[in-house]
Amino acid sequence: MNARGAAGPGLHGLFRLGESLMALPIDAIREVTPRPATLIGFPAPRDDVLGAIDLRGSVIPVMDLARTLGLPPVPGAVILVLRTGGGVVGLLVDEICGVIDLAAEALSPLAVPADAADVARPIAAGFVHQGRSGALLDPVGFAALPGLAVTVDHPVDRAAHAERGAPTLLIDCGGKPLGLATSAVEATVPVSPLLPPAAETPLWLGMLDYNGRRIPVADTLLLLGLGMLERRAAFASVVLRLPEGRLVALAIDEVCDMRRLQDDDVLPLQAFRIGEPGRLRGIYKAERAHLLLDEEAVTADERLQALSLIEEKAAIAARIGADAPAATRKAEPFLIMALGQSTCAAPLAQVAEIIPAPAERIDLVGPGPAAIIAHRGRGVPLMDLAQCLGLESDGTHRFVVMVESEGDTMGFQIDALVAVERVFLQNLARGGDNVRVPAATVRLPDGRTCAVVDLAGIIAQERIAPPVAA
Repeated sequence: MNARGAAGPGLHGLFRLGESLMALPIDAIREVTPRPATLIGFPAPRDDVLGAIDLRGSVIPVMDLARTLGLPPVPGAVILVLRTGGGVVGLLVDEICGVIDLAAEALSPLAVPADAADVARPIAAGFVHQGRSGALLDPVGFAALPGLAVTVDHPVDRAAHAERGAPTLLIDCGGKPLGLATSAVEATVPVSPLLPPAAETPLWLGMLDYNGRRIPVADTLLLLGLGMLERRAAFASVVLRLPEGRLVALAIDEVCDMRRLQDDDVLPLQAFRIGEPGRLRGIYKAERAHLLLDEEAVTADERLQALSLIEEKAAIAARIGADAPAATRKAEPFLIMALGQSTCAAPLAQVAEIIPAPAERIDLVGPGPAAIIAHRGRGVPLMDLAQCLGLESDGTHRFVVMVESEGDTMGFQIDALVAVERVFLQNLARGGDNVRVPAATVRLPDGRTCAVVDLAGIIAQERIAPPVAA
C-alpha cells in the first residue's frame, strides 16, 4: 500500500495491549494521551466504542482495541490517537513501548483469501522484534471497519497543525523530562539487563544485547551535562543510529509520549549555557516542559562516536598493550584519583607534585580555571578536574595535583587520592583523546577498571599563549 500511514517496512510506534505486542506506522500516530478518569458519552453503532475524549476542543471517539481484535479485556491506561479514514480515532491501549524500525524481512504478511478480498482487515502482518512476536496494525484496513466513526480535525486545531511536524519521543530520564526526534532513533528498548562495560568509565553504563548485536549504553544525563544517572543493573534505552551503521544506546527511565513538533512549538533557550553546549535545542511545553535534544549534535558527539566503535568489539577493550608484542609490554605507574563517585587514572610521569587544597586562593568565574594560587613563584591556575570531565562532585576538593607541561604548570583539584599503581594500559578504540573521550583504561589489582585522563592534554587545550621556553 502506498497511502501515508499504510502498513509496511519503516519506522513504527510500538505499544502493548495486554500480553500482545502491537505496532503502527509512525505516520499514522498523531499523538498519545493518558486515559481520563471518565469518558464522554458517544453514540455509535459499534459495541467496541467506549465513549469519547475532549482533546483540545475536538471530541474524539475512543475504541476498545482489544475488543475490536477479539483479545482479552485490558485495563487500558493510554489512548493512542490514530489517523485513519480521513480523520482520527482513539484506541485504548495499555502502554506505549517506543519506536522500532521494522525491515521487510521482519514482517510476515497475512495471506488474504480471494473470497475475502473486500473484508476489512485491521491486522496486516506479524513481526518479530528482539525475540518477541507481535502484530502490525494497518490504518487503511482499520478505516474499512463497518460503522467506524472518526473525527475530522478543524483546520485551526493545534493538533492538525502539529500532525505536520516531526515525530518526537517524550521521555523521562533520571527525573528530567526530555524530547528526542525519532529521525535519529533506531528503536526503543524496554527495561533490560546490561552486561558490564569493559571499562568502568562514568559515561559507559554497560553493554546491551540488541537484535544479535552487543552495543554500548551511555549515561544520557552525563552526555547532556545534566548530572548523572543512578547506577543500576538494568535500564530502558533509546538506540541511536550513528554514521557507518554503528549503534549506541542512551539510558532512560521510560518513553512517556510521542508528539509531532514544528519549529514554532520549540521555545528557545536564549544565549545561556544549559548543560553540555550545543546538545539541547530548546523547550517543548506540553503538560510539562521538556528539554529537547539536538539530534544532529548528539549523534555527532565525539564521546558517543568513540563508544560506538566498541560495539561488537568488546574484546578490544580487554586486550593489554595491543600495539606492542606481549613480551615487550611493561606495567606503568598511574596515580588513581577519586572524583565524587567516579575514579580515574593519570600517568604518574605527568604529575610534578601533590599538595593539600590551599586555603588562600583567588576564585574565578566563567569557563576555564576555577581559581588561581601563588605557588613556587608563579601564578598557577586551578582546574576542577570533575568539571573538566563532565562528572558530578560535591566540591569537597582535598588535594591538588600539580602538572607541568611544556614549561607551564597547572593544578587539578581532586576529591581524594586512592593509590599509585603500576599496571598495564588497556587500549579501547580509535577516536578517543583521554581528555574528554576515553581512549584507554587501566585495570586495578582488585579487578576494577578506570579511565585514563591526559592532564597534559587538558593544559594544552587551556593554553592561550605559546609555551614558555624551558
